[in-house]
Amino acid sequence: MSKIKRPSFYIALGLLILFGVIGLLGQYGIGSEQMIANGMDLMMWIGLSLAMAVIMSYAGYVSFGHTVFIGIGSFAAAYIVAIRNYDAIIAAMNELRRQAIEAGLSPSSVSLPTSEVLKLFTVSSLLASVLAVLVAVIVGYAVLRLRGAFFAIATIGLNYVVMYIVLFILKNYIGSIEGQELGNPSMGLTNIDFYWMHYLVFIITVLVAYFVRVSRLGYGLAAIREDEDAAEVIGVDTFKYKVVAFTIAGWLASLWGVAREFRTSFSAQVDFSLLNSVVMLLENAIGGIGSFTGPIIGSFIYYPLKWYTQTIAGVFALVILGILIILVVSFTPRGVVGILRDRFPRLRKYLE
Repeated sequence: MSKIKRPSFYIALGLLILFGVIGLLGQYGIGSEQMIANGMDLMMWIGLSLAMAVIMSYAGYVSFGHTVFIGIGSFAAAYIVAIRNYDAIIAAMNELRRQAIEAGLSPSSVSLPTSEVLKLFTVSSLLASVLAVLVAVIVGYAVLRLRGAFFAIATIGLNYVVMYIVLFILKNYIGSIEGQELGNPSMGLTNIDFYWMHYLVFIITVLVAYFVRVSRLGYGLAAIREDEDAAEVIGVDTFKYKVVAFTIAGWLASLWGVAREFRTSFSAQVDFSLLNSVVMLLENAIGGIGSFTGPIIGSFIYYPLKWYTQTIAGVFALVILGILIILVVSFTPRGVVGILRDRFPRLRKYLE
């Protein structure tokens, strides 16, 4: 069966159409700002969950340090926008405001031209990609010979090593500790502008995650997940496959770091919190390990649950969520996908 004609491809396509429609509604003033904000958040967590899936769900390797790649993307965006191009952006915005005043318009309504914003976003993404790939390859060669708990522990160490390297660079070469002294060059962008940035990264993430899953690489990773020793016996270059998967997963996560940094105004507060990795792991576990659709389903369950519990319970939301997640993982170790496969056999082809 062609990869394009597989049922799971239509799930990927439907997902892209759904968030595209939400963006169009926001573009034409239909719907609320909260809808657009929630749409961005949900896209980000689905995207990060799929990025984690490439190494976790597909290959069976749990990475607690995956948030480091989000931080790399965040740093890259802050460097390009808030350091390299800060003065140019400020000068361009001042000129646009001057022209608006002369034309009798509100200076607060101006924004940097779309072409300039796209250029900054593209350069930031390229830098993030290069840095993420370098880190992933170097670290992958160092830690992917480990398995199980040893690999998971090593990735926690990765998180702190890279975090302190970034902070050292900020302090000694850029003159800022954790981004405290970086400027915030407003470009006059709105939530819908940030939404389309997220959507662009979302398209890349969904398509890459899907095609990895149904490719030869995906089948090799599945063999590694089921029995790595047996996979080696039948000729799978397990180490090479794991490094490639780890690199793809890191690259995708770095793109989300860029998108989030544009939205959070270039503070360069590089977020290396292990909580991000834990959330990505939980979304995969809740949805179901070993599938493309599992991380998507897990994100659709986890994010609304988190949002509503925070709205209702405030600071106690994490306690409630923790209890619910323990119950879900304890009683449904195969995740929602596993339950659906068992109870509705006809759905199995959609849940690959």
